[in-house]
Amino acid sequence: MTNEELFDDDFFQEDFSAASIWEAFISQLGEILESYNIIDEEPLKTNELSLCEWSENNEEIHFNDLDLIITRYKAKIPNCEKEKSVKPINQVFQDLTSQENDFSLLDINYLRHNYEVLNAPKLPSIHPIAVFYGLRDFAIIKSKRKSLTDVNMIKLLQSSLSLAINESKCKIPAFIQVLHDEQDVYLGIYENGETRVSFDIVHLKTSPPSCKYLSGLLDLFKGKVGVNYVNPVIVSVLLTYSLKKFFSSTFTSDKKNDNDDWDVVDFVNVVSNLPFGVSSDPINELLLYTKWPQVSENVVFDSQTYSDFNPINAQKWSIRTRFDYTPVCYLSDLLHEYLTLTESPEALSEYYNFLILKNRIDEVNNPFAALTDSKLPTLPGISMQNASYTIDGPLNEQQLKKIFDFLLPDQDEEKKFPYNEFKTEVFDPQKIKSAAVDSLTHRLSILLANIYTSYSGRRGVAQFWTEFSQKMRERVDKCMKIPGVASGFPDMRSSLLNQKLQMLNICMERRNIREGKLPFSMQMTAQHENLNKIDSDDEFFDCDEDHVVDEDEDKAKQSPYTPVGRISKLGKMLLIEHDEPLYIPVTQDPVPKTEDELEDDAEMLLNVSDSGLRAQLMSASLLSDMESFKAANPMGKLEDFIRWYSPRDWIEDESTDERDPFGRKGHLSDRMLIPGNTWQNVWTSAKPVPARRQKRLFDDTKEAEKVLHFFESQTLGSIGQLTIATLFHSAFIKLQQEAENVKDFIPNFKDMEDKLRQNICMMSREKWIMTKGMSKKKWEMIVNDFSEIELLINQARSLLKKLIPDKIELNDDDKKLLHSLMKGYDTDLSEGAKNDVGVRVMFMFNLARATQNEQRVEDQAWTLPDPVEKQFILRLSGNAVNQGPSGPQFLRAILSQHEFRLCGAFSQNTTFSYLS
Repeated sequence: MTNEELFDDDFFQEDFSAASIWEAFISQLGEILESYNIIDEEPLKTNELSLCEWSENNEEIHFNDLDLIITRYKAKIPNCEKEKSVKPINQVFQDLTSQENDFSLLDINYLRHNYEVLNAPKLPSIHPIAVFYGLRDFAIIKSKRKSLTDVNMIKLLQSSLSLAINESKCKIPAFIQVLHDEQDVYLGIYENGETRVSFDIVHLKTSPPSCKYLSGLLDLFKGKVGVNYVNPVIVSVLLTYSLKKFFSSTFTSDKKNDNDDWDVVDFVNVVSNLPFGVSSDPINELLLYTKWPQVSENVVFDSQTYSDFNPINAQKWSIRTRFDYTPVCYLSDLLHEYLTLTESPEALSEYYNFLILKNRIDEVNNPFAALTDSKLPTLPGISMQNASYTIDGPLNEQQLKKIFDFLLPDQDEEKKFPYNEFKTEVFDPQKIKSAAVDSLTHRLSILLANIYTSYSGRRGVAQFWTEFSQKMRERVDKCMKIPGVASGFPDMRSSLLNQKLQMLNICMERRNIREGKLPFSMQMTAQHENLNKIDSDDEFFDCDEDHVVDEDEDKAKQSPYTPVGRISKLGKMLLIEHDEPLYIPVTQDPVPKTEDELEDDAEMLLNVSDSGLRAQLMSASLLSDMESFKAANPMGKLEDFIRWYSPRDWIEDESTDERDPFGRKGHLSDRMLIPGNTWQNVWTSAKPVPARRQKRLFDDTKEAEKVLHFFESQTLGSIGQLTIATLFHSAFIKLQQEAENVKDFIPNFKDMEDKLRQNICMMSREKWIMTKGMSKKKWEMIVNDFSEIELLINQARSLLKKLIPDKIELNDDDKKLLHSLMKGYDTDLSEGAKNDVGVRVMFMFNLARATQNEQRVEDQAWTLPDPVEKQFILRLSGNAVNQGPSGPQFLRAILSQHEFRLCGAFSQNTTFSYLS
């Protein structure tokens, strides 16, 4: 037989030296486990696993049709400065025998439920294995796609893991997650020399009768260990008591701005204030833990007939709060609902069909009134001159009167709601672009929000804004100052709405001055001094002004070089070519502009192609000042004007003659010497005309009409956009006020407050973008931050009411306790049942029981109900009776109404097991 014939058979072609898929999987798994280095750490501190951060490293591995993920979980324990012990310490054994992390500070099951179902803020980082066993370093193998429920596959993976750990000498325990994820069932193994530790978890829905008490669990534990230890079993016990009905301590907030309450309750508390609070108690449950740590089995007894675990005599007491994340937060709900107004495209004219005029007959009888009406667009059918009208809308006349008495308190005889004086504010880059606190703009935004969210929605907003626009027109017609608005030019650091209101006041004040009346500030002074000579003063000013104008015109006619419109001399300065003083001219007042007008001017200049026309538009104010200067200084030159108007462009010679200390020796700057520059061209075209005879740079009548038309032409959406930043500013102030008494123990409150302020500040400066609703989405993100902080404030208030209701000022211990509870931590109560908070908790438990039994608290003994959960931790360590030093034995039993869980870690000496 030839060689070719021998190897034709497939049997002889198979290479038996090649590794199988299973062997390759074990090899790959072993390489991953071998890479896990370990550093011996010092013993863990109390609750350190719950407070430290955790690192996670993932590796993917494949076996047959399974895609597996191996994740190493390691607690980031701070390096200890103490010297390490000479004898190496087994870290796993040390963690299993330590009782410092027996009961986790974090309520991991409840927080996980909230994260998945109720959208709680954050999922805890601690793993259930760390909670069950107190381990600081371990690896988890789980299926990437579906849960491991096949028994054969689970056994195969256990065998593979055991072989991989034995070959790789892995220094940390490794687990396989089986069954469904929510069951938290893990099977693990750890080997160290001759000792093997098997980790097993049993999860049932109900507790077996033999395991409901410590006596049965001890029998189960000793039977599983199978070896007698010299030391007795050490037991740690935790009994949990739940309180869900608080009765007199229940915390809720009534929402007072419902439709039916507007005419019943005080107006100020309904319309002028933003709502704040929650619809239901934000604390869902209060848990009381009674603990017996490290008790020998020979000391205590617990069975169905008798138990030594009396909660009143427990060694330690602690409490925990479980929060409800579903209550409606009134302030956040208002902000979220008001944002829907910003997308409304309806114009006010769509609601004009409910306007009814009382003076419609008078208009028909007086047709000549039409000749004096304003030509600007106005509301249909409304006469702007002394019109008496009402709007048939959801708000009646009495409600509107109350609203405008609050908004414009100067028209109310009682003046119940005066505005505070506005102080000059220091520049703050983080200042929200809205308006001064409690200004007209703030009150207006709050009123609009309450009307829209609690009273007839868009129709109510349309009616109120129409009334407000007409109130502004009436005030402009009567030249009455608008209260609640800071004086001066429009402040670009404030909202556009506030700038428009400032512009109206400026227009009316310029009109008063032009007509010879007192400015607003002087009118207020005159009222305080009871000056009743306004009519005579008006006549005096009008007469004087006419006389001055005529005198100036006569002087101008006599000689073109006669100075007109001087204020005073400019120090000791003289004209360059003449020994005459340089006079400061009377100029027109600067032109106030709002930010939208400045943007329109800039856009117009960009669109003008003619450079000459562009220069003319830009130099209107400069031309006016030059003409005033020429009128006041007929012999002056451009150099003299520059010395007064732009001193930096006049460069004095260094060798100045001391006999001529008037700054006349010098020259213009380089930019002024450029041929054909704007300054020279304007100076050439300027004529000596005093300011009073020039065309007005600022037409107060026209500008006032523009602002009024701006108000009257708004859509519902633009009304919302105009007031949204101010409304959020008011809401932020409301948050600060409500948090004043509780902010000291709210976790990270300062950081959240600063972040919220920065976001509102940024959005208040951002132009509203209607495309794809980007601005609305950004505002909605801020609303979510509002909701989180508002809920935290109400949670803190609820805690105060339940646990420390009578204290006016909290001490440091109280704040520390409340701060820990706000984090959801298991918080110790010093002195247990004798602690003031412990007494309060006992009272609430007994109040709930007495209310349920229809009894008085005084008539019953203070006891606690049956525990809702029991936890027993059993430990054995040290020397076995016949085997010498042996590994630790561990069992945690969790017994609750709907769950029974056993978490065991049992050590076995492989040498003795092989011999047996």
